Amino acid sequence: MKKIIFSNIFYVIFIFLLLTNNSISEKKVIIELKIGNEILTNIDIEKEKNYLISLNNNLKKVPKNQLKQIAKNSIIKEMIKKNELLKYYDFEKTNKYEDQIVKDFYLRLNFKNENEFKLYLKSYDLNILDIKYKIKIEALWNELIFKKFNRQININEKEIRKNLNSQKKFVIEYNLSEILFELKENEILEEKYNLITKNIKNSGFKNSANLFSISDASKFGGQMGWINENQLNQILLKEIESLKINQITKPIQTSAGYLILKINNKKNKEVKIDIEKTLNQKISQEKNRQLNQFSLIYYNKIKQNIFISEK
Repeated sequence: MKKIIFSNIFYVIFIFLLLTNNSISEKKVIIELKIGNEILTNIDIEKEKNYLISLNNNLKKVPKNQLKQIAKNSIIKEMIKKNELLKYYDFEKTNKYEDQIVKDFYLRLNFKNENEFKLYLKSYDLNILDIKYKIKIEALWNELIFKKFNRQININEKEIRKNLNSQKKFVIEYNLSEILFELKENEILEEKYNLITKNIKNSGFKNSANLFSISDASKFGGQMGWINENQLNQILLKEIESLKINQITKPIQTSAGYLILKINNKKNKEVKIDIEKTLNQKISQEKNRQLNQFSLIYYNKIKQNIFISEK
């Protein structure tokens, strides 16, 4: 009973502060979302929009209402993960690998150093602490998923080694992007696919990935980077090997949902295979693929138990 009273008092104080801020600020503060016991305002949504645009400048071309929904979906996902992580971690004491992860993050965005990245963030009214907080959530989430599901990973090392020994000297490398989507209740696959392809035609693949994809790569417009044909499973390879640059696949069913792949570029490459090194790389990639599937399944499970009220 005391907990409920305290929660109600906190809510009243929060509303009072919002109203007080309104009197001194030109921008009206509006409650947009309630996720569990947490309240998010239009200011939070605006900040999330800036963050997503900083990762994918093409989002500037997206209609405002669509961009707002993308930001809402993104922040809902982040908050649900954070609430689950707080059961296992003390955020104030958990800073391991932070510097290296931040470095990997800005290098992926083609910045030379952290100072250059900070200046870029400033142009979007963001700072490095905002990014570090978001990166911490993703890093801890990945650690939690690994701890929970690592023992359930199943890899056929003999089969991988056999395939490596029969590889060609020249291989094709594909620069790929992805959209991984789910079918909600009453949705039809063909209709959902047509909706996504129509959006791709009008707004581009990157923006469509932000809007429809449930994979972590969606924040980067679905970009996966360069992938050797030997690193792809036979189902995916069969779907893309006959495609031309800028073409996309039909939806490919996976355990995590339906996958659309786009070929951004491709090239032939001479390969001198270090069997042991490549074997370790493929095992690592397969582990990551399976962990990503466990991550989506676990996220969807905990999401069902969280009350989300959207304006």
